[in-house]
Amino acid sequence: MIAPAKENGVRLMTRCKLCHRDDFKGGYCSYHENAHITLIEAYDEWKRSIGIIWNGYLEEIIQAEETGRWAREVAKDLLTESSPEN
Repeated sequence: MIAPAKENGVRLMTRCKLCHRDDFKGGYCSYHENAHITLIEAYDEWKRSIGIIWNGYLEEIIQAEETGRWAREVAKDLLTESSPEN
């Protein structure tokens, strides 16, 4: 885990860019980071199975009724960035 940032010896709280909980990794809280990891791992399977591209995959995830809140929020965020590595 990344050490918290400090300024003048005071710990600066970083927040999730989607929900403002304490930042865990990569700009996301632990809930959104878990969804992020799951989305990236699942994309590899979708791509192998049906040949879908990244943006198409994210759009499918956003539209699917089965998609949970955190995964949908991350998918929307990633769609704006258009890169599975972020």
